[in-house]
Amino acid sequence: METAVNKLEALFQKAESDLDYIEQKLEFEIRKSLREESSQENPTVLLEQLASVKSRFKGLSSQLDKIAADQQKSVDTIQATIANTLKMVQHLQQQTDFQQVPPFSEEELHALQQFETLAMKGMNLK
Repeated sequence: METAVNKLEALFQKAESDLDYIEQKLEFEIRKSLREESSQENPTVLLEQLASVKSRFKGLSSQLDKIAADQQKSVDTIQATIANTLKMVQHLQQQTDFQQVPPFSEEELHALQQFETLAMKGMNLK
């Protein structure tokens, strides 16, 4: 198993080396064939800009992942807080036998059920 992993790693290193060689050769050929007075975009500059864009994309992507994780934490915290608040209100109503508050409407009950379903899904994902 270990030898297979070593062989695979060697193949990847060779492929990376081959790609680097091809990139250098391509840049050399492009520079050789371009004239200084040419009004066209310089492909070498475009290749360098592409590398810069790739690097920036990786950075932004990692930032986006962090933001998404933080956002999910916030949503989970808010859901848990609302669920706990609802439980406390219900408990207090039962303890005080407070019946002057009208019961939930059908729409409110439906929204509460949806919220509880979302809260349960969030708890199951952890």
